[in-house]
Amino acid sequence: MKYKELASKLERDWTDGVEALKGADNPNFTGGKYVDDKGYVRTLRPKHPCNNAGYIYEHRLIMEEFLGRYLESWETVHHINEIKEDNRMENIYLCTPQEHTAIHSEGRHISWKHKDKLRSVAHSRAAKKRKERLPFKVGIKKLSRLSTDRPGH
Repeated sequence: MKYKELASKLERDWTDGVEALKGADNPNFTGGKYVDDKGYVRTLRPKHPCNNAGYIYEHRLIMEEFLGRYLESWETVHHINEIKEDNRMENIYLCTPQEHTAIHSEGRHISWKHKDKLRSVAHSRAAKKRKERLPFKVGIKKLSRLSTDRPGH
């Protein structure tokens, strides 16, 4: 590549004071997409109203394009097969935060019978502890009488 052609592709980046190739001309350019630390694909959309450092979650962007509107901040997009990088329309589902929590906690619910059993065990343990602490809650005179009434004292 001739110097003039290369120079025309270079744009001055005054923040670092160095010349750098921008966008697709830069060998490190990934097409404006990357996978974040949570495993979600983020897409470069600097003009999007909900962008974070110029990027937006790809699954939210796809849902917005399908609906023809921006998503509300409280709306949640669920990955049906739970593969965060699979952003096909068939694999994503728009839901409320409550629905999303219910979807992910499915199969982890404790039955009412089990809850009653746990409650019963907790009550019996609490009653047992109350009985063990009883002498410490009575007056000093009653305490001395209790200690003398015990066998071996």
